[in-house]
Amino acid sequence: MPKIVDHEQQREKFAQAAIRLIARDGFEGMTMRAVAAEASLSYGSLFHYFKSRDDLLLHAVRYSTSQQARRVNEYSSRHSGLKALQHLLFDDMVVTQADREDAVVWLAFSYKAALQQRFADMHTELIDGWCKRICGLLDEAQEAGEIRADIDSAFEARAIWVFSAGLGQQGLLHSKLVPPKLQKKLITDYLEKLRCR
Repeated sequence: MPKIVDHEQQREKFAQAAIRLIARDGFEGMTMRAVAAEASLSYGSLFHYFKSRDDLLLHAVRYSTSQQARRVNEYSSRHSGLKALQHLLFDDMVVTQADREDAVVWLAFSYKAALQQRFADMHTELIDGWCKRICGLLDEAQEAGEIRADIDSAFEARAIWVFSAGLGQQGLLHSKLVPPKLQKKLITDYLEKLRCR
């Protein structure tokens, strides 16, 4: 009887392996052969799913961001407004080893986005989606009277994303100067300034 292959599970294993390799050895260390070995899957099977390292990096980023979206969705199903936004920003912090791995992969992806249109297009798509989500939470907070009515939620959402992206990068590159406790305080203080007085 032929073995039934779960293709989504295979793609997930390859994405997880790619993330671990990039975090450990950089994008240069993420060869197709190394990914197959890291995933404990055959080298030939990798090419059934991905034609190149670029394809694999794009998938790894989509996988990583989908995992974050799943966590945020789960929390947002129970909370709204500023509480949900704070949680979203806390989830973006670099605290655990898994956070660090995701952040290094995002840096590799951002580098490619600065040089290649294909990556730039996906980068824009992901950031626009994240800003739209932040904007929605700000709208909820305004409707609930949590934040000032004069705040332009679309503009503020972009500012929050820029703040969060910079904070995450500092948490990754300067973890002793910007430890998790300080990251949380910076986020909390930022959101506090939006509150109604």
